[in-house]
Amino acid sequence: MKLIGASAHETLHITIRFHRHLRPLLCPAHRQDGLVDLKVKPWASIKDVVESLQVPHPEVGQLLVYGRPVGFSYQAHEEDLIEVLPLVPPVDPCTPSLLRPEVLTGIRFIVDANVARLGALLRMAGLDTAYLPNLNDTNIAAMAEREGRILLSRDRGLLKRKIVTHGHLVRSQQPEVQLAEIVHLYGLKDLLQPFSRCMQCNGLLALVEKSTILDRLEPLTRKYYKTFYLCPSCDKIYWSGSHKEGMNRILATLKNTMKNAETRHALKEHKS
Repeated sequence: MKLIGASAHETLHITIRFHRHLRPLLCPAHRQDGLVDLKVKPWASIKDVVESLQVPHPEVGQLLVYGRPVGFSYQAHEEDLIEVLPLVPPVDPCTPSLLRPEVLTGIRFIVDANVARLGALLRMAGLDTAYLPNLNDTNIAAMAEREGRILLSRDRGLLKRKIVTHGHLVRSQQPEVQLAEIVHLYGLKDLLQPFSRCMQCNGLLALVEKSTILDRLEPLTRKYYKTFYLCPSCDKIYWSGSHKEGMNRILATLKNTMKNAETRHALKEHKS
């Protein structure tokens, strides 16, 4: 039995059951059944207890004590059975819940350096995504709170910060798979607007007359391309060059992944 921050005579015995997608976040001994028996301080919040087991609070979709929903501030009682449920797609951060009464006004993301490539792909798909490589963890968390952004990271410590209310611990290590992971989790398939944002600074692109940027184009670009977009924020020019083929491949793969996921879900619902 694990002891969480107290001597034996000051503790309560509780059992926590982690459901489904949260189990891989636990230590190997608890991953199969998700059951953890432990002793805790009487004044410890369930949020702190869950995070001591390496599950960041933004990953939790619901907390139940003998079937009754409770908030993160709940303090356990002797022999409590606490169930920790994951977020269920599609997650809507714009609708209040017991665990997250603070709602967002829209779907906006912020990423840290360990998922920087994911940030670029989210921008490519047209999703508002902030990434400032020089920000430290404290400033990233503060910006997420200040601007109402969903924090995406593979850093559990960053996601455990108290001011982070909406976030996700990215599971995959492959950027293209990460993109599908986020689109599925937040139900964003119908919100994608590919190539509408600057991949460099996140600004919205605007159609620009070729004649106004002619002197900035290479001879072959000037000759073979007619349609151009300009980022008003950083002044970067975009056109449908050969690089777009790779991006279209990524988007096509994403579309197929979403279609297959919907098919699997439909079959599962039919069987049930």
